[in-house]
Amino acid sequence: MLDPGHGGEDTGALGRTGLKEKEAALDLARKLRPLLEKAGFDVLMTREDDTFVPLWDRARWANAQEADLFVSLHLNAARARAAKGSEVYFLSLDQGDADAAEVAALENAGAGEAPGPEGVLADILQDLAQKAYLRASEQLAESILVQLNRLGGIKQRGVKQAPFVVLRGAAMPAVLVEVAFLSNPREERRLKDEAFRKRVVEAIALGVRRFVAASGGTPRRRTAERLYE
Repeated sequence: MLDPGHGGEDTGALGRTGLKEKEAALDLARKLRPLLEKAGFDVLMTREDDTFVPLWDRARWANAQEADLFVSLHLNAARARAAKGSEVYFLSLDQGDADAAEVAALENAGAGEAPGPEGVLADILQDLAQKAYLRASEQLAESILVQLNRLGGIKQRGVKQAPFVVLRGAAMPAVLVEVAFLSNPREERRLKDEAFRKRVVEAIALGVRRFVAASGGTPRRRTAERLYE
C-alpha cells in the first residue's frame, strides 16, 4: 500500500517557492507504483488524486485490503532552513526524541477527529498487532534509507521512531518516508527536478525489493489474524 501524504484541504508542508507537499507526494507515489508493479507487486494507493483522506482511515484501509506493506510518502519541513536529508520512520507510541516528536506533530496536524469507542478498541487491537511488526518495519525503513542515500544522493538523517497517526494500527510492516526538506531551498529545487524524483522512486523501489528478498518473501499478517480468532 502506497500512501501519498496529505491531500485535499490538507496541503502539508509548503516550500518557499510554492511546492506543496501533497502534490509532490502524490507525484512520487504515481511514479513509484509502476516500478513496484514491474517487480511483481500488486500496488494500491490510499489516494489517487488530490483528495483528503483522514489519517485514521489510511492504515485501516490497508488492513481491510490485507496489504503486506505500508509505505507513506512525505516531504519534511523544519524551522532551520539548513536542515536537509532523508529520514524514515516506523511507529512508536511514545513521543521519542524532540526532533522526531516535532515531525510527527507536523504530519499529524491533519488527522481530524479521533475514532469513536468502537474504533478506539479496534485501534488498540491493531496497535498490538503492529508491535509484532516493529522489527520488520525497522528493517524496511533501513533498506529504503540506504537506497535513498546511494541512488538519490540524499544525506541520511537516520531511521527513527515517532507516534505517527497514519502508522497506527497497521497490521503489517509500515514506514513513513520523509524524502527531503521542502523548507531547505536547495532541496526544494531538487524536488522540482524530474530526474531527481526518478532517482528517489527508484531508490524506494529498490529498498522495498531488497527488504522483501531479505525477508524470504512478502510478509504475512498471521499475527494480526490471531488477535481476532
